[in-house]
Amino acid sequence: MNKPLRIMMVAGEHSGDILGAGLIKQLKVIYPKAVFSGIGGPRMLNEGFNSYYPMSKLSVFGLFEVLKHLPELLSIRRQLRHKILAEKPDVFIGIDAPDFNLKLERDLHQQGIKTVHYVSPTVWAWRPKRIKKLIGSLDALLCIFPFEETYYQQTLVPGFFIGHPLADQYEQPRETEQAKKTFNIRAEKPVLTMMPGSRLGEIERHAPVFLNVAKVCSDQIPELNVLVPMPDQSTSDLFLRLYNESGIELDLAVQVLASTEMIAASDLVLVASGTATLEVMLLQKPMVVAYKLSPLTSWVFKTFNLLKAPFVSMPNLISGKAVVKELLQDEVTVDNLSTEVMALYRDKKARQTMIEEFGHMKTKLTCHADAQAARIVSRVIEGEMTV
Repeated sequence: MNKPLRIMMVAGEHSGDILGAGLIKQLKVIYPKAVFSGIGGPRMLNEGFNSYYPMSKLSVFGLFEVLKHLPELLSIRRQLRHKILAEKPDVFIGIDAPDFNLKLERDLHQQGIKTVHYVSPTVWAWRPKRIKKLIGSLDALLCIFPFEETYYQQTLVPGFFIGHPLADQYEQPRETEQAKKTFNIRAEKPVLTMMPGSRLGEIERHAPVFLNVAKVCSDQIPELNVLVPMPDQSTSDLFLRLYNESGIELDLAVQVLASTEMIAASDLVLVASGTATLEVMLLQKPMVVAYKLSPLTSWVFKTFNLLKAPFVSMPNLISGKAVVKELLQDEVTVDNLSTEVMALYRDKKARQTMIEEFGHMKTKLTCHADAQAARIVSRVIEGEMTV
């Protein structure tokens, strides 16, 4: 009897869990009896994935935040490496989490295990020398943005643009009025959606400022509703605690795993830079982007000039120009953000121009990414792609 195909994967955070679950679904179409294991989150588990460690163990961001957890992270990677080498899977797929996965992929590839990395590390934005870790370590690199494939064509890295799964998910437009009904909001009532981040540290840094911005806006916009989607219960609890401690009163709704409907219901979005900016762009909602690193991480970035890209938000990176306003670090103040949000709210033409730009970018990214990714992984498994 033939052994079932073994596919091992590691996803390190919420966005990687979404990508992993979509990929598993499509791989099961090609290989119905395949067995999936490694490290993954709830969506991957729902697809029958066996996770050896909680994904939350890897969900650490920021240079000094990682250092604090480094011994445990190194121990998990070491144990996982031994397990993978013992089980000899048909392919290993690292999903994002480059600081954890790239070294693991190189070690496995050197031992003869086929490797795929899903989501290009941002070598084009910062720490470009990391490309050395990719060369000779991968059978395929799955790129979710078109400019990444172009970048890798000048290198020895086998990069392939597959489109973005979120773009496929949002291929059909969502009606604002219908989405507002979901939250019992009348169509004519204005809605500001706030997305202060998906990690606890991000929420601690952004939520107090965002809440005060919402207060300024609600004082100027009659009957303003404020929606706040949270990725899980722990982040929701933290946000609600910060809201209660602030003493601010808003017409506020906070929900877990409701980002799509909350963005769709919005007239404007105030969002922390990250994957959420892509989600807002794909749902074609006007946005203002903000981001604050922790003080120590910020100091390292500035001191060693680590940031190479001219922008941080996905719409600006994809378009190569300043489509949305970005406010970073010391610029993230209540005055600055409320000024930008109110200016966008009052300028219908600016909002419409932004929405049209988002539409063009959405078209470029809509390529049935899960199926494209599964086809490339299948070609790696079948020996059609080797390095």
